[in-house]
Amino acid sequence: VAGIMAAIMSSLDSQFVCLGTMFTNDIVAHAFGEERFRDRQMVWLARGFVIVVVILAYLLSMGLLETSVFDLGVWCFTGFASLFPLAFAAVYWRGVTRAGAISCLLVTALVWLAFFIDDILLTEHVLGTAHHGEYLVMGMMPVAFIFLASVASLVGVSLITQPLPRQTVEKFIPPKAGEAATAADAQTATAQGSSA
Repeated sequence: VAGIMAAIMSSLDSQFVCLGTMFTNDIVAHAFGEERFRDRQMVWLARGFVIVVVILAYLLSMGLLETSVFDLGVWCFTGFASLFPLAFAAVYWRGVTRAGAISCLLVTALVWLAFFIDDILLTEHVLGTAHHGEYLVMGMMPVAFIFLASVASLVGVSLITQPLPRQTVEKFIPPKAGEAATAADAQTATAQGSSA
């Protein structure tokens, strides 16, 4: 039990530290500017945000909702799993766009929230049914539908919006051997044309 608790505590600790860092770097610094707050203030903002998250998690786990902590864990992992397409596309798909990524996040959050409310907050299910202690939609776990909505929004919006410039993409995803040679030939031809 001590080993299990130690593993849980170390995982929670790193997740809370990551949340605080993401909040200060990606939200506060982006919204107000990096020079707006000193390092000490950013640390206190991160700590305050972590305290708020911990209090909310504690209240949820202590019975604010009439469900078990295991059900909440299933819903948390459902959300994480549904964001996998975005993480995968960010690393491997050269065609992903900013609008596609934002729409993926929004659609995933909205569909997840709809199923979560139907399962946890409503007494009468509208979207799914409780079957042998599991919340199922058309006989499947909700993660299947949330995952499909995530993929559809990411791919669909990325295909209809303007792609990122080639130079930006190549900073993160290097071109394949054949593509690199073609790009080098094009740059050589452009340089020769401009010198002539």
